[in-house]
Amino acid sequence: MEKHEGTRSDLLLSAALDLVSRDATAASQGRVCRRLAVSIHCHLEILAERTDVSALVRDTCALLAEAWRRPLVHEEQAACGPALWALVRRGKLR
Repeated sequence: MEKHEGTRSDLLLSAALDLVSRDATAASQGRVCRRLAVSIHCHLEILAERTDVSALVRDTCALLAEAWRRPLVHEEQAACGPALWALVRRGKLR
C-alpha cells in the first residue's frame, strides 16, 4: 500500500472507515465484536470534537457516534479503550 500524507483528522477518519468496514465484514459472517464497536464510537466521538474538520464532518460524526453509543450503553466498558484515550490525552490525536 502506498504511503499517504494527511492530517491527524484524515488519519482518524480513515481509521474509522476501516473499522466500520471490518465491522460490516464481521456482521456479514454473523460475528459481533463489542471492542470494535467501542473503537468506532470513540473515533467518531473524537472527530466530532475536532476543529480542523468541517462542520459537516463534525455534525455527521456526532450523529454517528451517538448511534454507535446506543447499543453500548449496557456495556461495562463503553468508554474508549485506554490506549486510544492515552493518545488523545498526550495530544497525539487532537
